[in-house]
Amino acid sequence: MTGQPGERVSRGGPRLNCPHCGSGAKVRSSKQLSALYREVYLTCNNIYCGHVFVCGLEALRTLSPSAIPNPEINLPLAETVRKRELAMQLSLALEESEA
Repeated sequence: MTGQPGERVSRGGPRLNCPHCGSGAKVRSSKQLSALYREVYLTCNNIYCGHVFVCGLEALRTLSPSAIPNPEINLPLAETVRKRELAMQLSLALEESEA
């Protein structure tokens, strides 16, 4: 299974590496700061490095709309999804106008 370029994906999800030594890093804890953003606290697995750092995890865009959307969340559709939905709406409008 592969993710984005440079990203290693395992059974446990994306693997984050230490920005200093490149070794794997382990998630120690996290804190939800909003419905769309979480801070993740990590520790480098390399005992000679010992770097402890924080990453931000943010929901950026929708790839498949929710069946039970939260009206308080404004998460934009991915460009490809938006184009596909517009094409479907146009196709339906054309079918209705021909009938």
